[in-house]
Amino acid sequence: MAATYNLRGHLINKDMKAIALSHPEALDYEPLSNSVLISYAGYDRGQMATPMPDNVKDRYKAVLELPVDDIEQKSGKIREMFDRLYPDSNYHIFDDDDYQKTRDFIEKYKDSHFVVHCDAGVSRSSATALAIAKELAPEDYQKLLDLGIYFPNVLIYSYLVEGKFNDKLYKKYSKQLHPWGL
Repeated sequence: MAATYNLRGHLINKDMKAIALSHPEALDYEPLSNSVLISYAGYDRGQMATPMPDNVKDRYKAVLELPVDDIEQKSGKIREMFDRLYPDSNYHIFDDDDYQKTRDFIEKYKDSHFVVHCDAGVSRSSATALAIAKELAPEDYQKLLDLGIYFPNVLIYSYLVEGKFNDKLYKKYSKQLHPWGL
């Protein structure tokens, strides 16, 4: 019988290719032995704002830490708000370098189970888990979407699926991932 996990009231199989968790959920989650962790936390002066403790990272065969803030747009009102809140530019938006690190990690560990976490387990982590499932386990992609608990970061998802981000892709994936609207 497959190992299961109660994710916010939804019983899911732990052997799904990818799962998105919040920071508190990731602290308590017991991964399968062949699992890897992608850890998103806010950016704080070039470092992870809330890094995972070593005893949690030790549960995984590999860990990728990305200090990336949950910003979906490289321009526009949300970006302007961050510029006002952080005039010293103490935030980081997912970029080409983050994309390459993530792609390399996914490729290296494509035979593993991916546990992806961010602060709330809703946006950055779900975008990454969905992109991984879409590529490596399409049968899990729809299962993740159907949970109805995720609101994927379109910028991260677009990068991981298309290898780039632009306004056209933002509109395309916003409609696909957020059918009820933004």
